[in-house]
Amino acid sequence: MTTQNRKQNNIKHGTIELVLLLLLQTGKKYGYQLAQELSEYSDGEYELKEATMYPTLYRLNQNGCLESEQVKVGVRRTRVYYCITPRGRQRLTDLLKEYTMITGAIDKIISRISENNPQEADDSYAEKIRE
Repeated sequence: MTTQNRKQNNIKHGTIELVLLLLLQTGKKYGYQLAQELSEYSDGEYELKEATMYPTLYRLNQNGCLESEQVKVGVRRTRVYYCITPRGRQRLTDLLKEYTMITGAIDKIISRISENNPQEADDSYAEKIRE
């Protein structure tokens, strides 16, 4: 794994619960559906592998943030649908507050560093990151 991928995965790891709960607040969904919506809504920039997503769903289910229901589809297949519980909605609210606070603090740091480094005035840190 490249250093860049490792850094992206570290940031993503802290947001997995948040994005799954965000998607589930709109209704029942199964794992593949969640993965597809994450990819679609992020224009392919936020993708979750099954090995990461399902343990998070199981943990949220065990913690009472989600309920699950097995539905038979076809002769031998079942799908597990997840839906958010009141406890999950509270967890989502808490995660959104935390996310907003952290990203706001990081934005302040970036702005203040830019202000204090006039030689960097032509190139913002956000632009450098995109390169």
